[in-house]
Amino acid sequence: MERKEPNQLEDTVKSLLEKRSMSLRTLGKQTGIDVASLSRMISGKQKANPDYLQRMAVELGVSSDELFRAAGFDVGGTIQRGSVNDSFDFLRELLNGQRFSKQEIEVELAKYEDYARTDEGTNLIVEKFPEKRQQVPGTGPFIEQLDDMYNSFLKSSSDEERCILGSGLLYFVLSTDIIPDYIFPIGYVDDALAIQLAWSRFSLIRRDLGEKE
Repeated sequence: MERKEPNQLEDTVKSLLEKRSMSLRTLGKQTGIDVASLSRMISGKQKANPDYLQRMAVELGVSSDELFRAAGFDVGGTIQRGSVNDSFDFLRELLNGQRFSKQEIEVELAKYEDYARTDEGTNLIVEKFPEKRQQVPGTGPFIEQLDDMYNSFLKSSSDEERCILGSGLLYFVLSTDIIPDYIFPIGYVDDALAIQLAWSRFSLIRRDLGEKE
């Protein structure tokens, strides 16, 4: 994941503050961020904190994407149907080195596979997925892959396929995310990676079946 140069966060924040006749000190109070830390971050002296950017976006009345891009994050590439490993590299950078691993998501998916085999797990997916799906704003590859997974889950008659697809859908539906969904837009990144991992396994199974036929 590449950052754009130069960092435009300072100009963007100053412009937004001016439009709202708001001072940096007021923004600090409203976001609960120390004004000195805020000043260092927007001037580029301190690495941009995703949580701070999200809080600032709320108070400044703009989408968090705008501040993420201004800070140098290539937000447009966060949730794509690309390499899973590339996505994890992006996530580590976005979270400023916070501990996060592919294995953590794989452990959760493995737990959900057994649950997806049960009638209770299946009913939960069918009942809760449409509602949770509506909470995800925007469009794009993540949404397309999410819908493809749900439709494939409903159509598949294979127990193995359904438990793999179901594990990804249960990760999305249940509120046990490694990154909370309310931290938008990055709150859905681990959901997207879980979907990618499950979909990759599903695709391998379908490919293997095709080669045997």
